Amino acid sequence: MALWESIYRLAGWWIINVDMLFLVFLLGAGLLFALKKKKCGKRLLILSCSGFAFFGIIPVGLWTLEHLENRFPKVETIPADVKGIILLGGTFDLWTMSARKEPAYNLTVGKLIRFVELARRYPQLQLVFTGTKIEAETTKKELLVLGINPDRVIFEANALDTKTNASNTATLIQPRPEEKWMLLTSVYHLPRSVGLFRKAGFNVIPFPTDYHTPGKYEPLFCIGLKLNLDAWHAGSREWLGMVANYLAGRSSEVFPGPQ
Repeated sequence: MALWESIYRLAGWWIINVDMLFLVFLLGAGLLFALKKKKCGKRLLILSCSGFAFFGIIPVGLWTLEHLENRFPKVETIPADVKGIILLGGTFDLWTMSARKEPAYNLTVGKLIRFVELARRYPQLQLVFTGTKIEAETTKKELLVLGINPDRVIFEANALDTKTNASNTATLIQPRPEEKWMLLTSVYHLPRSVGLFRKAGFNVIPFPTDYHTPGKYEPLFCIGLKLNLDAWHAGSREWLGMVANYLAGRSSEVFPGPQ
């Protein structure tokens, strides 16, 4: 990994987890007050409280997420010349699964449900899943329970992130330029994923699903510290990831959109 990318990741972690930064400021203020350095302590306290108040009132987190979710139009019907559907992993809460010894879903389970729906509606399409080994094994079991034969699906089980989702699937499938593949993942994750899959050689059609915002400013919906911070965590990770992918040459577009 290049030095600039390591620095970028470190800085990006603090940007994404900005609430941790405000918490550090708050703890620092308490320490300074304990050391009788009230002037510096007040400054850190004001900075911390201002940060929390800003994210509690100004929906900057939801704005970052809405721009991602509004990037691609909805797909009402899949074109007849589409070869198959690629589903990205990330649906399962792996920590909870490890502790409970049974499937546990996170907030992106909507994409798996839509994958099953499309698999039933379009039986002629090739189905592909890409993710980690444990995700692949769990997905096989869940598809069987939901009435889809796992033998219909090509499983790529060695991807640890979206970059390797794209590269590993390209190696496995060997897509041709004229082939069209539907890319299915949570809609806020689509722009970053599309850039990586296009660079890997796929002619992808983005399939938006699994929305988490209303798509426009709603005052009553947007006020709330946890709501905005959760949206900021998800949205800023995608924006920073797209910039990093472009700078590293893994994507040809800073903000991939419809072709």
